[in-house]
Amino acid sequence: MDLQVLREMVEAKQWGALREELNRMDRYELVGLLKELKDPELVLAFRLLQKDRAIEVFESLDVDDQAALVRMMGAPETVTYIEALDPDDRARLFEELPAKVTKRLINNLSPESRESVNLILGYPEDSAGRYMTSRYIAVRNTSTVREVLMSLHVSPLRPDEMYVIFVIDRQRVYRGYVGLGSLIKADPDEKVGVLAQDEDLFVFTTDPRTRAADIIMERDLPALAVVDREKRLVGSVTFDDVLDVVEEEVTEDFQKMAPIIGMREKIRDASISLLYQKRMPWLLLLVLINLFSGAGIAYFEETIQAKIALVMFLPLLIDSAGNAGSQSSTLIIRSLATEDVKLKDWFELVVKECGVAFALGVTLAIAVGMLGIVRGGLDLAMVVAISMLLVVLAGAIIGLSLPFLMTRLGMDPATGSAPLVTSIADIMGVLIYFSIATAVLSHG
Repeated sequence: MDLQVLREMVEAKQWGALREELNRMDRYELVGLLKELKDPELVLAFRLLQKDRAIEVFESLDVDDQAALVRMMGAPETVTYIEALDPDDRARLFEELPAKVTKRLINNLSPESRESVNLILGYPEDSAGRYMTSRYIAVRNTSTVREVLMSLHVSPLRPDEMYVIFVIDRQRVYRGYVGLGSLIKADPDEKVGVLAQDEDLFVFTTDPRTRAADIIMERDLPALAVVDREKRLVGSVTFDDVLDVVEEEVTEDFQKMAPIIGMREKIRDASISLLYQKRMPWLLLLVLINLFSGAGIAYFEETIQAKIALVMFLPLLIDSAGNAGSQSSTLIIRSLATEDVKLKDWFELVVKECGVAFALGVTLAIAVGMLGIVRGGLDLAMVVAISMLLVVLAGAIIGLSLPFLMTRLGMDPATGSAPLVTSIADIMGVLIYFSIATAVLSHG
């Protein structure tokens, strides 16, 4: 069913036929349709779903869409859907809701659900504890393979939550994990403690969530143990949780590179006022920085008046400096994020970048030099060629060094990416270009 058909059935008040059509649709097709509906239509369509179907669809929605639905439908009506969520997903939903709504919902949860969500919300934001789930299999190291396999048959967990079995001792201290495949192929009378591997592979509840994501992706694990300071097992971070983390981190990095102050709302749902607040501070700062470029141009006013053709090459030169800087900063920011390079590698990388930038600068200098001869003669060609070489070198070094500097100061290097690098490179380009022009043309 497409959007137009749904709206026609609503207008004709064909509630029975609409209910039948919605409940017959494929889950993912239905989720896609619901995302296209306006708020009143969304609530109406959701209320026509059968209870089990509604729970299934609610679990498949993004957390932002879940939060919007809860706000529209009210706490009592949505408690059933929230109860069905995994504890970590439930906690992330509550983070998106107003405090009053969250408090009301928590009070309506079952004691078990309330305890699990309060536990998760008690950990620092962006920590592994906030992203862990209590839905995992943990067995004693003294249990036999046969006993564990029998317990899996009666476990309420889903099959996709059983790929990893965590091993603990009598005090719940983490002793490693066993893959489901290894468990199935092992001797039924073998102790799982003997099969357990990677006892030191875990994260603490207060570790950054990115550390859990890095370990899971590096080791290709379905799930990773989360322990407290006494190394007691308290939860698990799963692969699908990591996908959420990676998506959020990439979104944040893109916003910083824009740059935009952290915005969690979808642009479709964000108000004009919110978008203004998130974008204006950095734009204002960059305007103030770029005033130095204007001041530099004003300082060399006499040089410009003496050779008006210089203005033609100004955008070309400062853009080349900014582009070279952006290329360098992008490569370094990514390498710092993946830990391919460390702070101690700065000098080695600067030397290498100078070699690359010199080669790039010479190539571009030849190209603009020929254009300079045509446009203003040999003197102008010399000015633009030398300037091109130097601004590309300067831009590349700035682009490489700024992320290192921001990392050294404990700041996120993504914040010092394209716009900031470009603004600084513009200032350097103006000063280099007109300084060389003044020296060469005065001498001439």
